[in-house]
Amino acid sequence: MTLNSARRSATLLRDRLSKYCAETFDLELEQFDAEFFVDFIAKELGPLFYNAGIEEAIRTHQAWSERIQEEMD
Repeated sequence: MTLNSARRSATLLRDRLSKYCAETFDLELEQFDAEFFVDFIAKELGPLFYNAGIEEAIRTHQAWSERIQEEMD
């Protein structure tokens, strides 16, 4: 991911979070607050989502490898 695309993604997340909070909680987040909130979510939840993705990739690869092995037998 390039720096520009990372910035665009962060801006999109900030805007979506601000809209969600306004619509769901009637809470207006300023740009600075929303950026800190996005950073917090990324720091705290990012590793959990990353690890879940890695675990799913491992399971998928194992299932694929087993299927290939069965077809070779």
